[in-house]
Amino acid sequence: MPWQPPPRPRWVQRLNAQADAVGGARALVSLDPDELLATARRDTGLDDFGGTEWRAHYEVLLRAIERESRLHLAGRILTRAEVLRTLRNRLKLADLWQRRPEIAQEAVHPPVFVVGSPRSGTSILHELLALDPASRAPAMWEMLHPVEALAGDALRAVGDAETTWWHDLQPEYEAMHANSGDLPNECIFITLHEFLSDHWGGCHNVPTYQAYLAKADQRPAYRYHRRFLQTLQQRARGERWLLKAPSHLFQLRALFDVYPEARIVQTHRDPRKAIPSALSLMGTLKWMRCESSDPASGAEATAAGYATIYKRQIEQRARGVLPDDRFVDVRYADLVTDPGATVERLYAALGWQFTPALRSAIADYAARKPRGAHGVHHYTLEEMGLDPEVERKRFAFYCEHFGVAEER
Repeated sequence: MPWQPPPRPRWVQRLNAQADAVGGARALVSLDPDELLATARRDTGLDDFGGTEWRAHYEVLLRAIERESRLHLAGRILTRAEVLRTLRNRLKLADLWQRRPEIAQEAVHPPVFVVGSPRSGTSILHELLALDPASRAPAMWEMLHPVEALAGDALRAVGDAETTWWHDLQPEYEAMHANSGDLPNECIFITLHEFLSDHWGGCHNVPTYQAYLAKADQRPAYRYHRRFLQTLQQRARGERWLLKAPSHLFQLRALFDVYPEARIVQTHRDPRKAIPSALSLMGTLKWMRCESSDPASGAEATAAGYATIYKRQIEQRARGVLPDDRFVDVRYADLVTDPGATVERLYAALGWQFTPALRSAIADYAARKPRGAHGVHHYTLEEMGLDPEVERKRFAFYCEHFGVAEER
């Protein structure tokens, strides 16, 4: 049976009906790019967004959303809020950096990036590593409101409400991925400020933008990312930055161009489990905003894309194009079987001190977050139109290279 989106909550159905009554959601919520820019300027009293490169990415994204996404009313409200918040942040950050030029001279402590395919354990590993007081991981609400975060916690509850609203839009999503304003989250919520981010394509049907993003030079997004970290350091510091996003996997050369001192912790999971799980999650994310969602339509391209990037990465690490000594590989099966021991081995590879206090914190955290606490996420290759045996053969080289066992 092909993938089916979960039923919409009744309150979402009733909200969307308000748009149906007046000719569509566009009549109620504008996503006009010029109007959004003007609103951000008027509301902040600021005019300088900082730089000009981002404008081309912004225009491509807004056109693609309007022409391709078919947003329902709840989706348009959420999208307008995100775009407007992003524009306001750019204005406020540009103003801050102009008033405090010393921020740009701040040293960024050597960052560690957790990468891997979606649904391969990157989130839980990131959260476990963030338990160490020596590590500084940006909380979701800080990434949503970076300038305000420097002044205190006034918008902490607002950031949490913005984040957990996704669970209200589609309760089944919480069984896939629990969000909170206080949890660390992905770097896509930093790079979205440059309008070069997988966040936008992950939540909208925007094939034009996705094609544009795949060809774009990502180094400006990583340079903005670095300045963003320099800013958050004004709130709190650690011995190292701890960061995470599956999308870094596709941009490792750009990442190392901007962060040559970075370390990469890469998770590995059986692609025959990770890929359908990721497709189901992305399909649900788009269903939160769009009138239709069909993750199976892109399943073959997704599988082929991961096979290609894995082959390229293996070759580039072997040839020294990517610095192999900067990588530490972690198997998902080890992480879920014994998270404490897995993190201890990781610390040894990174040359960090693993303390009894951290071991206890990891055990307590794992006990508080058992798998399936918010329901079970069901997914199969077949509902995405993929054949298990074809995928086994496609990814045999990857599983053999990284010692990834078949997941039943």
